[in-house]
Amino acid sequence: MSYSAPGTRIVEKAARFAAISLAVLFIGLSLFGIFGAWFVSRKASDVALKGFGVVEIGVGAVDAGVGRVDELIATSRTEVRRAAETISTVGAQAVSNSPVLNALNERLETSLGPRIAQMRQTLAPVRDAVGKVSNAVSLVSSLPMMAERAPRLAALDETFNRLEEMSADTAQLRSTLRALVVEQKSNISPETVAALKGLAQRIDTGLGEVQTNVQSVRADVDALQVRLDKRKSRLLFVFNLVTMLSTLMLAWIVYTQVVVIRHHRARMRRPAA
Repeated sequence: MSYSAPGTRIVEKAARFAAISLAVLFIGLSLFGIFGAWFVSRKASDVALKGFGVVEIGVGAVDAGVGRVDELIATSRTEVRRAAETISTVGAQAVSNSPVLNALNERLETSLGPRIAQMRQTLAPVRDAVGKVSNAVSLVSSLPMMAERAPRLAALDETFNRLEEMSADTAQLRSTLRALVVEQKSNISPETVAALKGLAQRIDTGLGEVQTNVQSVRADVDALQVRLDKRKSRLLFVFNLVTMLSTLMLAWIVYTQVVVIRHHRARMRRPAA
C-alpha cells in the first residue's frame, strides 16, 4: 500500500487548484474572444457596407445627372446645328429674311444660353457625388483585399472649363447676331457668315466633348460599382468565414479546459491512498 505524505497531498491539491484556476481563466478569455470576434466582424461589416452604400448613392446621383446633361446636350447640339444652317441659308439675304434672323436670335437668347447654364448646375451635384465616391473608395480600400482606384475628377474639371468656353462663345454668337438683326442695313458679308458658322461649329464641338467626358465619368463610376459589388460579397464572406473559424477554435479551447477542470476536480475528490 502506497502512502502519500500530508505535505505532498497539500502540494498536489494546490497544483490542481492552480490548474483549475488557469483553465477557468482560459475559458473566460475564450468566451470573451468569441464575443469580440463577432463584435469586430459586425463593426467591420458595418464600415464596409457604409462605404459601399455611399458608392451606390453616388453612382445613382451620377447616372441621374449625366442622363439629364445628355438630354440638354442633345437638344443644344440640334439647336446649334439648325442655327448654323439658318445663318448659311439666309445670311446672304439678311434684310429680306430679317424675321427669320429675329426668331433665331430670340431662340438663342431664351434657350441656348440658359441651357448651358443648366448643364453647369446639373453637373455640380455630379461632381460632389464623384468626390463622395472617391472618399468612400479610399475608406473601403483600407480594408483587406479591397484596394481600388477612385474615379478621377479631371474629366469633370475639364468639362466645367469647356462649359465656360462655350458660355463665352454662345454670348459672342448671340451678341453678333443681335447686332446684325438690330442694324438690318445690309446683307451679312460672307466673312461674318463664316465667323458665325465657326462659332456655332465650335459650340457644337465643345458640346460633343462635354458629352464624351460626362459619359466616360458615368462609365468609370458604373464599372467601379460592378467591381465593388463583387468585392463586397467576397469581403463579407471572408469576414464570416474568419469569424466562424475563430469561434470554432475558441469553442474547442473552452471544451478542452472544461475537460481539464473535470479531470482535476475528480482527482481532488479521490481519497488519499
